[in-house]
Amino acid sequence: MRSQPLPGEASRRRAEEQFKTTKKVNSETKANTPPQQAEAAKTARLRALRLAKEAADKETASRDAAAAQVGRSEPGRRVRRPQASTPSEPK
Repeated sequence: MRSQPLPGEASRRRAEEQFKTTKKVNSETKANTPPQQAEAAKTARLRALRLAKEAADKETASRDAAAAQVGRSEPGRRVRRPQASTPSEPK
């Protein structure tokens, strides 16, 4: 087995590393162009609106649940319903 890499392998490895860093820099540059910035801002705004709506819905649901719980726990006044006449009763 060889202990030293071949000269071609070392240059290939350096070229791959350079390609990876160039590709990374290019992708970061593309993300900062005006159309991508506008899209990112729009996405962030829509996400914020969605999260705010979800929070408001959750708050409303918890408030409704608390109100229902309070309504059940209060002693209520019972109202007797009039008994319906049955057809077998004489008039």
